[in-house]
Amino acid sequence: MSNFYGSNLNEGNEISMATSPFFTDRVFESREELRQWVQNTTFSLGYIIVTRRSKAKENGVVSYITLICYRGGEYKFKESSKKVICDQHNHPPAQHMEGHAYARRLKENEKKLLVDLTSKNVTPRDILSALKEQNENNVSTLKTIYNARQKLRLSQNVSVLKYLDQVWLSKYKEMFVSGWIDRHLNFGEQTTNRVQSQHAKLKKYLCAKNSSLEKFVGCIDQIVKSQLTSIYESFENSRIVLKHRHNLPCFRLLRGFMTLKAQDILEGELQRSSRHQLDSSNCGCKLRHSCGLPCACMLSVYLNSDVFWRKFDLSLSTSVENEDICCDGELQMFKENFTKQSKVEIKSLLRKLRDIFQPSKTLIKEPTIQKNTQALRRRSHSTTSKFVGLDLVELNKEPARHSSCPSEQVSNFIDLNQMLESCDTHPLMKEIPDMFHPYITHVQDIRGDGNCGFRAISVCLGYGEDQWLYVRHQLLDELLSSYDVYARVFTNGIDELRNSLCFSKCPAPAEHWMVMPMTGVLIANRFGVILNYLTKRGDITFFPLWRGPEHFQYHHTITIAHVYDNHNVMVQLEGDYPMSTILAYWICHRAPFTAG
Repeated sequence: MSNFYGSNLNEGNEISMATSPFFTDRVFESREELRQWVQNTTFSLGYIIVTRRSKAKENGVVSYITLICYRGGEYKFKESSKKVICDQHNHPPAQHMEGHAYARRLKENEKKLLVDLTSKNVTPRDILSALKEQNENNVSTLKTIYNARQKLRLSQNVSVLKYLDQVWLSKYKEMFVSGWIDRHLNFGEQTTNRVQSQHAKLKKYLCAKNSSLEKFVGCIDQIVKSQLTSIYESFENSRIVLKHRHNLPCFRLLRGFMTLKAQDILEGELQRSSRHQLDSSNCGCKLRHSCGLPCACMLSVYLNSDVFWRKFDLSLSTSVENEDICCDGELQMFKENFTKQSKVEIKSLLRKLRDIFQPSKTLIKEPTIQKNTQALRRRSHSTTSKFVGLDLVELNKEPARHSSCPSEQVSNFIDLNQMLESCDTHPLMKEIPDMFHPYITHVQDIRGDGNCGFRAISVCLGYGEDQWLYVRHQLLDELLSSYDVYARVFTNGIDELRNSLCFSKCPAPAEHWMVMPMTGVLIANRFGVILNYLTKRGDITFFPLWRGPEHFQYHHTITIAHVYDNHNVMVQLEGDYPMSTILAYWICHRAPFTAG
């Protein structure tokens, strides 16, 4: 083992500091002077010393400094052991300092000389020769000179890049990009290196420079499938995830049908529209040109004109500030028709005009509804069904149909506002998706005894709530009559479906509740109806699998809603309500003629 002191170790392993090459009475003025003296001393011995740690006081004076061989350090034992402090080197001294990167470093005066010679177009080999003539202990190589010249060139380019960034990029780079992306349909893609990114992704899948055509095509197939999986994930998240900032009235019909990214963009446009009074003259319409979505001026028109807007109008909007609006043609048409009317019709037209211009003096009175004062029949709370004990012949007989909505004696005038308010305030409305609220005219709660799903279907079909056992038997008969066919449709769970239908008592345990969506397929096939199944988790539409439009005189649609995660109620929808998602069973197993 070599050390600094050669044979200066006495028999007691004690160092004679008087003969140590580092023993000196010299007072150093700075830390750099001390480090330079130590490095020069050890350089002749074949070692390189670097600073391990140092500590300076507040006034800048170094309180202590620890120097160490640049190959030194503390060995970390895997197991605990006794610490041994040893100043001896466990490696021989260097024979050629040119092989050590630290020793090849240029000093400050050498760097200045390199800059001066480089500015005079001196070649690197001549610069190296000049440095060695100036300092005979210089061990730099030609590679050191090349690296120093490269750093010098990069340091000179910093000012140029800083100038370009401050003068051009920071001020005008967004304008250069906006000149194209704000006027062309790009769906938010603001980069042009899509081909390069796909090329890089393909190289990661190949993992080799040379690949066969079979492996190449297989990797492309994996990439496409991976991207398709990501797209499906994004679509499903957009369908089931609701962000808090998207909980706006104008987004009520868009949730679940528009991606979260598009909703974020529209929400930003709404904020922009609320902060500034925008129209087609100062909006810019960047979003409409680039993504095909309504911009701030179009959103303000939608929100201020009609709260029930449904369709995006992508046509160019025009300003109405300078438009000359005239009603002379309409007034002339009114005068021509006015003179042709009888006296009674003339008075009626005049009364309507007065109601328009003077609504406070109208003669129309608020409509009233006569309440039904007849006492309600007390409901039976018996837990035993009256159909228990009947044979199958009686159950096969279709019961009498009646209206599913309770009838009331009302006057000729109906207050539509009061009806809508009563429906909106129904306690079950919060369990039904918001997009269907404007189309709901009636919600009927069902007795919650485990048979609520079959009771709701019975009410929708017009049989009455008490005919739930008839519905159960019809669905069971539908399943058993085509059991092999349904076994191919319902690959899993058909035994569970059969067990849920084989029950005729009240109340029904959980294993005999209605199993959706399989029971919905039986309902649509057996009764020839279109079933809407509404839930907070998603809405489904059931069509008959094997009977098309020619088998029905008219399309009869019924709707039930799954509320509180354990109960089903009857819902009546009217008007042009949105269509729910079509069941996957119908898409995969329907007959060809069922699509119409």
